[in-house]
Order: sequence, then C-alpha cells, then structure tokens
Amino acid sequence: MLAVHVESPGPGATRRTQGDCLTGPPLPAQDKIRVIQETVVVKKTIGEFARHTVLLVLGSALCAFAVNAILVPHGFLARGMTGAALIVHYTHPVLPIGALYLLMNIPVFALGWRFVGLRFVLYSLWGMAVYSAMLHLITIPLAIHDRMLATVIAGAISGTGIAVILRSYGSIGGAEILCVILHKFFSITLGAGSMILNAAVLAVAAVLFPIETVLYTLVYVAATAQVTNMVFHGLARRQAALIISDKWQEIALELTNVHRFGVTRISGRGGYQGTDRTILYSVINRRNVSALKRIVLERDPNAFIALMAAEDVTGVEVGNQPHW
Repeated sequence: MLAVHVESPGPGATRRTQGDCLTGPPLPAQDKIRVIQETVVVKKTIGEFARHTVLLVLGSALCAFAVNAILVPHGFLARGMTGAALIVHYTHPVLPIGALYLLMNIPVFALGWRFVGLRFVLYSLWGMAVYSAMLHLITIPLAIHDRMLATVIAGAISGTGIAVILRSYGSIGGAEILCVILHKFFSITLGAGSMILNAAVLAVAAVLFPIETVLYTLVYVAATAQVTNMVFHGLARRQAALIISDKWQEIALELTNVHRFGVTRISGRGGYQGTDRTILYSVINRRNVSALKRIVLERDPNAFIALMAAEDVTGVEVGNQPHW
C-alpha cells in the first residue's frame, strides 16, 4: 500500500476553503473600479437606447396613424419618402407601402452616413424598421368626412410625431435624414427643409393625380412643417437674460453656486451718466425663467432684467442643439 503524507498548514498560514477555489483571489482595487465603471457605462448605454427607442416608437406610431387612418382612406399623398412610396403604390400596387419605403431609403441612408454620422444612421435604421412595422400594424381608420379638416388633423399628428422622433438620436429615414443634413450644414429649419423637399414630390404628383388631391396634400405638408417646428423647437427653447443690478455680486454668487446657472460678467457703461456697470448674462431653459426672476428681485427689487429668445444655442450644459 502507498502511504500518503498530508502536511497541515502552519499556525500563520491562511486556510483556503472550497469557496476560495471557486471564486479565486479577490480583485485588486483598480480592477474593481474598472469593473464598476464598465457596468455604469453598460447601464447608461442600455438606458439611452431604451429612451430613444421609446421616442422612435411613439413618433412612428403617430406618423403611421396619420398615414393609414387619414391619408390613405381619403386618397391623399404623404410627405417626403412616404409620399413617394404612396405615389408608386397608387400607380403600381405591387408591393406594400412599408416595403417600398424600405427600398427607397437605401441611397438616403448612404448620404446620412457620409454627412451626419454612423450613430445617427444606426438609430435611423432602427427607427425605419420601427416605422415600417407601425405602418403594417396600425390600420385603425379615423372617420373624418371633411377633407380639409382631415388634411389639417393629419398634418398636426404627423408634425408632432416627426418632432418627437427627431428628439432622439435618429430618424425614420427618408426626408427626415435630408432635412437633418440641411439643418446641420445650412441652418435651415426642419419645417422649411421639409417644404423644400416635398416640392419635388408634389411636382411629380401634380402630373399623375388630380390637382385637387395635390392641393390637399400641400395643405397637409404645410401643416406638418408648421407643427414640426413648433413642437421640435418648442421642446428646447432657451432664454437669454441680461441683468443690471448694484448687487450683481450677490446675484451672480447665488445663480452660479446655488442654482448652477451659467453666468458671464460683461463690463458696461451707462449711456446717460457714464457710470461703469457690471452686466450679468445668462442663457437658461425657459422653465427656469421664473426662478431667475425671483432670485434677482429678492436680492435687488430695483434690478433691471431683459429676456430675449435664444433659439439656437450651442453648449454642453444649456445648449439646445439636437443629438445628431
């Protein structure tokens, strides 16, 4: 027989248990920090994807409802690439509207990748898939017999949906991608870009369809553009405030340290007495206007406050630029 000799651990040795063998040695502090940071990044990425997917689903559902519930039953055309798909569908009803929309978007996505970015294209691909699914799933008719009322209601619904979609990282493809390119490089508003692009669709439609249908579609496009501008820019409206006060130091301290408003000091001089004054300049979200007024007037009831619209603001903290 073989004799087996087992050495017992010394008095200063650490006994390893079965759990230690399974889990391994404890991670160093730096590795723990790295794992925590990676977990936070993953959770943040998943959260962002979920939030932007909700925006895409909500906006796509509104746009699809406007198309299937109002435009198609009344024989109207739609805007952008959806309108082009409807023209082909009406003249050659071989493929469904969703499939035609997918095929027509291939060259448009190539332009989006080139001029906007990969993230925008990927989210737009996801948005286009969501929109195509919504066109297939949402087929509830809306009984509106007045054709003019139908075009206005459809434009309001579509405009709201497009504005919600473009608040995400992507779009639903088609004309929205072209509108984003125009907005990014030429500062053309989304509504104005939509009107420009839809002029080509309506020009083709005027040859193939009755002029009355084309004019109703023009009303729909105009309503869509107006509502898109109102909702999209209204959700991100900013105000620029100019504050003149003898207690500007106290006001600036409370605005910056307590309420975390960005404040810039501007040296000025009175036009009548020539007195040197310090002007505080701050750009804030519109919902914070009442708080700013309250802070300033509590410190100095005689303070001068001027508020101006700041429609296009670029900045990390208070900027209202889209995420594209």
